[in-house]
Amino acid sequence: MIVNSTQAAGSRTPASTEELEARVALSLAVEPGDRRLCGLLRESTAAELVADPASWAKTSELARLSIDAARRAIDAARQHSMVPVLSGDEPWPASLDELPGMGSIGPAVPIMLWVRGDAALLSSPSVAITGARACTGYGAHVTTEIAAQLAAAGTAVLSGAAYGVDAAAHRAALAEDSPTIAVLAGGLDRPYPAGHAQLIERIAEHGALVSEMPPGLAPTRHRFIMRSRIIAALSRAVVVTEAGMRSGSLGVAQIAHGLGRPVGAVPGPVTSAASAGCHALIQQGTAQLVTSGADALALVSANSRTERAA
Repeated sequence: MIVNSTQAAGSRTPASTEELEARVALSLAVEPGDRRLCGLLRESTAAELVADPASWAKTSELARLSIDAARRAIDAARQHSMVPVLSGDEPWPASLDELPGMGSIGPAVPIMLWVRGDAALLSSPSVAITGARACTGYGAHVTTEIAAQLAAAGTAVLSGAAYGVDAAAHRAALAEDSPTIAVLAGGLDRPYPAGHAQLIERIAEHGALVSEMPPGLAPTRHRFIMRSRIIAALSRAVVVTEAGMRSGSLGVAQIAHGLGRPVGAVPGPVTSAASAGCHALIQQGTAQLVTSGADALALVSANSRTERAA
């Protein structure tokens, strides 16, 4: 069943409506990134799991599992122009199915996705640009330069709509009239951070918003951590433009590296703690040194050659 950005959240055949409702119910009951549930969904449909929850669900999950709640979430999604995308739907990014390939510690495939905007962008060539929320003027400058060069070359810029590096990347792409993709950690009807509500709306109009969380759910620390795997998997390459040693963007880089995606990092002053994470990625061999949009494009080209050779 094809689902695209012009379809309403409930426009499915009766047979697939049951599976959609079951996937939404699971998304409401279980936190994202649950490898146990991911394994079960490789052997059973979501509808089968929801029909027999006592065989797998924890007590806390049983309390939250509700088809009625799922139907309310689908109605809310329709009101906010959110499109559900399940594995097997045309817009589903095949790159997400690579996540379990990282082994027993690899992050789980999302139960489903929600999209506002152009769902086809999720499978288009994109570069994830990520980094510090409290970035310096230097970090904002290099992010803007690299994102603008990528956008001008026709490569979609992907990030997380956060303050700092993420916002600079999205705004640079929008300024080039190029599509940009934002992966959010909560429901798409709850723009976060709230101070970026207008920016997030512009991204929906000129690109795509994506989340694995149903409408109504707020972001949490765990959901931010799990979002990293989606950013890494959707991208052809990841560039960290400025990051300290405790930046969450380092997690995106590590997952991307584990998936075989090229990773780049921009060096900064050796005296700057805000660039220490970038320097560590380069020292460890996780990332290549990147100083321009041309370097970032070279990462994508190298990845494309590797994919063709494979």
